[in-house]
Amino acid sequence: MGSRNRPPHLTHPPAHGLVPAVGFSALAQAAPLLTNLVLTPYLIHHLGLDRFGVWSLLLVLLATLTVLDGGIGASLARFHARHAALGDREGAGRLVVASLAAFAGLGVLVTALCLVLTPAVVAALDVPVRLRGEAEQLLLFLGPLLTAALASNSAVALLQANARFRALAGVSAGSCLTYAVAVVVLVDHGPDLPLLAVLAAGRYLLVTAGGLAVGARHLRIRRPLLPPRAERRDFGGYAVRMQLSGFTVFLNGEIDALVIAALLPVRYVGVYAAGYQAANALRSLPLYAFPPILTRMTHVHARHGLTGAVREFHVLEVRWLPAVLTYGVVTTAAVGLAVQVWLGSALALSGAVAAVLLAGYSVQVALTGIRTCFVRAIGKPGYETRYSWFATAVNLVLTVPLTLLFGVVGVVLATAVGLTAGSAYFVVLCRRLAGLRERRLPRHWPAATALAAAIAVLGNLMVLRLDVHGVLPLLLAGLPVLVGLAVAAALLLPGLTALAPLEEEETP
Repeated sequence: MGSRNRPPHLTHPPAHGLVPAVGFSALAQAAPLLTNLVLTPYLIHHLGLDRFGVWSLLLVLLATLTVLDGGIGASLARFHARHAALGDREGAGRLVVASLAAFAGLGVLVTALCLVLTPAVVAALDVPVRLRGEAEQLLLFLGPLLTAALASNSAVALLQANARFRALAGVSAGSCLTYAVAVVVLVDHGPDLPLLAVLAAGRYLLVTAGGLAVGARHLRIRRPLLPPRAERRDFGGYAVRMQLSGFTVFLNGEIDALVIAALLPVRYVGVYAAGYQAANALRSLPLYAFPPILTRMTHVHARHGLTGAVREFHVLEVRWLPAVLTYGVVTTAAVGLAVQVWLGSALALSGAVAAVLLAGYSVQVALTGIRTCFVRAIGKPGYETRYSWFATAVNLVLTVPLTLLFGVVGVVLATAVGLTAGSAYFVVLCRRLAGLRERRLPRHWPAATALAAAIAVLGNLMVLRLDVHGVLPLLLAGLPVLVGLAVAAALLLPGLTALAPLEEEETP
């Protein structure tokens, strides 16, 4: 009997171990963000703000192209999870081979385009004359860097789908530590941007090699090397819808940096990048729960159908919404001050960018988080696409007037408003799709959240008055935020623990 005909089998039952899985998933995803937070002051100091702005622009282009990969990367987790639920190692092997081949092709295409377009791109941007040659060299690394980054996503998806979060954390943390040490040892004052690109590519290759080595027992490479036509068609349709959603990530996020690069000196890309990095890092903390939640919900849907997935949504959402909203309010209140502690008061504008973006991100993650996992798990990513494009349309309509009124902050304000409007629309769509509903927030939620935010802001003001900056002071600024969140948790947790999901309440 072929492996595709085996009965459903779960090496890791989805109903157990979600909390430790979220913890290790958080460590795996936090490692690159923490590495960037630590290295950013070092790079600004050693490279200078103009050269750091050029490096930030390359990272923006890399992030953009990573999102615009045809939806392949965003689809791998769901299809690997289905193979894992069915014990289909050969299917997983074909999926790995096909994804790596596709990513290599994308890298070749981008490299060819960069060879032709790099001089025109650099000339169109406000790059200082002394840095143009270095910027052109750097952009030629974009294709290989893209292939390495996407290949690492394939290895990561394989481990996530098989609930190998502990191993994933080890691979991610090890590669980031190696990268950080290499940057500190090798990068000095001067034209070191191509070297930075080589080191970044090396980090991605370490993740790929380590992830595939650890995940080797979950796949089997046999002919035919590519998935059958029916699966390719299914994957392709899913990936197209995921790509349409992913394109809105570009329009709602990465395009802000490109607009700034087109209208302002390149150093302002670095100013924006610092604020965006802070907001994105804080936004990502709740998102660390996504891989294990998506894996669990996909397994539940594979075994129990739509009814099981709906019930799983209500079990998770009843605690997700108040917890994430509290986290979002507290961190949004404190992030502007924290950025000044991190980089100095001269970059207060970066703090304003971070605060505005994080406000929109917080609403988006709170309202759409578990819903996103739900629609992906049941094979309906088109609903995510619809809300994403609605958010993008609102963003594009508001960008010009808000930019004229508020400058750089207006660019990100349009993004925040668009994300908020789109998230509300997604709630409506999911209610129509499967009757997904919300509870009211707990009665003590406003007072507990306001108290937590006040503690975080006052604590950050005290740290800012010390007039010391860098990573260690930033860690100190994080302490009052943690204290505030702990106070809110103590006030809210008893009520949240007592909550029953809607499905249980309606059971006779």
